[in-house]
Amino acid sequence: MMASAFFSVCDVRELREGVDDDSAMLPGKWTEWIEIIKPEITKAEEENGWTKKRENWYTNLKKLKELIESEGENGIYELRLKKGEETKKGKAKCVVYIGSSCAEDGVYTRLSQYVTNGSHKVQFIQKALSAGATIEARAYFYDDCIRAREREDEILAKLDYLWNIRKNLTPRKQEAFATALYGITPEVYQPEKSRRHSK
Repeated sequence: MMASAFFSVCDVRELREGVDDDSAMLPGKWTEWIEIIKPEITKAEEENGWTKKRENWYTNLKKLKELIESEGENGIYELRLKKGEETKKGKAKCVVYIGSSCAEDGVYTRLSQYVTNGSHKVQFIQKALSAGATIEARAYFYDDCIRAREREDEILAKLDYLWNIRKNLTPRKQEAFATALYGITPEVYQPEKSRRHSK
């Protein structure tokens, strides 16, 4: 009984996909959203630096570097899925993950790992790309590494991100995500086996 009460009292965070990017829960000067991984590209995009990493996986490290590297290494970042246009049936964009990076493993380095091989979120990213979604990222930089990690914890205490495990006290209901990004099935958001072993 006590355990049930603990979960019901503590797990009261809002779902990140239901919160606007400029919400008071996410204060500060974030970078603009940029596309970092795409399932397909045009000829113009290929000529502008987009390259193929694997089947249905195209990236542009130059664009990522231009936006982020000059800002420093300490910071937090978010990943977002985008597919098509927003409709009455659901959103065309859905923020799914937040992380922090410092020092040698800084924000640019960390995001370039996602771009290159998916890192510890490769299964999530691959499923999203297979469904036709583009992966976007944005970042917020801090002078102090400790502050960046504290900020990530503060946000996770308020918001529940689908691809994050830390601070998630109860399983997310997959049905909620079918309409969060119209046209992508719930399994794209939350591969059950991978989610249990991810950050």
